[in-house]
Amino acid sequence: MLVPRIVTAQLLERFIFNFRMRPDKLNERLPATWLQPQVFNGWSVASFCVLVLDEVTLWPIPAVVNVRTVSCAYRCGAVDLSSSQPVPTVYITDRNTDRPLIATVAPFVLKDTIPLVKADVAHSEGVTEVSVSHTDGQRLFSALVRAAPNPGELESEVFDSLEAFVAFIKGGVSSWTPSVQQGMLARVDLAKEDVGYEARTAEVDFSALESLWRDAELTLDSVVRASGGRYRWTYRGLAKADREVRSDAPPDPGYATADLFPS
Repeated sequence: MLVPRIVTAQLLERFIFNFRMRPDKLNERLPATWLQPQVFNGWSVASFCVLVLDEVTLWPIPAVVNVRTVSCAYRCGAVDLSSSQPVPTVYITDRNTDRPLIATVAPFVLKDTIPLVKADVAHSEGVTEVSVSHTDGQRLFSALVRAAPNPGELESEVFDSLEAFVAFIKGGVSSWTPSVQQGMLARVDLAKEDVGYEARTAEVDFSALESLWRDAELTLDSVVRASGGRYRWTYRGLAKADREVRSDAPPDPGYATADLFPS
């Protein structure tokens, strides 16, 4: 009997930075012919997600040791055409974690490359500073987040409302990401119980995907904060990545400095 490969955690908070882009530009970056871009109001969306997680553990092991992490990933809304009925899914370029233990163990559990990063989510006087960089100092993402005038209303060209965005997030149960096994994609299903979603405003100082996908003209569309609930990731197997994807070398990799947001 095979033991399920499951990771569970308690979500403390999650920030989702949505970047809109043309569907044809996203399609060039999807690594399988059976993955197609999701389209909303003529746009596709690539989101940078930052999750602050507590009580991370392998199921069914109880969270005896309190493992806390800041994890992050770029997620792209897609449609999975591999079965008889198209279903919403997510293409994840890479998952990242700030905990060496998770970066070491998780690839064996989820068959996913999970690089180690330096990450921080700092709150002060109504402002949240999100900063993520690779261990060599190369920046991955940095932004300042503030409360929106009306947290229940989402100003977006992609999503008609905050409720439409929530439906999009909850609809992406399955995800595909490059596997540790060359030429393959790993499928991981996420079951989550988010308690609340609120719109936010943000100033994005740096986003690595904008450099890697320069001609995609990624534009910040909206920002949402989620809080509370249990998260459960389940490994579901591998599928072949049957086409090469386009990726541009960044002209400026961007290295972290002591002051990410100089006045």
